[in-house]
Amino acid sequence: MRIVLLILMIVSTGSAVSAQTSQGLASSLQTTLIPGSTVWITDSQGREEKTRIVSVSDEAVTTASGGNIRHFRAADVRQVTTRRSDSVLNGALIGAGVGVASGLFLCRLTEPWANCTDDVGPMLRVGAIGAGVGIGIDLLIRGRKTIYAAEPGAAQLSAAPIVGRRAGGLQFSLNF
Repeated sequence: MRIVLLILMIVSTGSAVSAQTSQGLASSLQTTLIPGSTVWITDSQGREEKTRIVSVSDEAVTTASGGNIRHFRAADVRQVTTRRSDSVLNGALIGAGVGVASGLFLCRLTEPWANCTDDVGPMLRVGAIGAGVGIGIDLLIRGRKTIYAAEPGAAQLSAAPIVGRRAGGLQFSLNF
């Protein structure tokens, strides 16, 4: 009788407990998202969509994509990324530097040094071409930057009894 009572007690204690972490999504989304900007939103199902922000409120994010209006619940937004724009100035400077350096190198190989330093016009033209190529490359390379990432949603604690002929116990598992 004691064994049956002990087994019933152990089986009845097997349960699942879950705890939610505070997310503070609405205020973070409101300060991060700007109406009119184009972003990529990843929802709670893992789907990513390129869209334009129409409005942001405490409860929802309203977007427009291809004439379709969509409302995301703030809790469903997992990640927001945007294009990372690089300054074209560094591309222009690198391109001009490479152009002038390669022009000087080629001039030195084919002409005496005095001819290369007397007329700097060709070097400036090659540097300008290099700057244009550098700007073009900078405009073509576009990456994405994450501007919002949701905190992990919930942690789940499960407990289950282990009953054997000569031993008994309790198994715990924690899922994030």
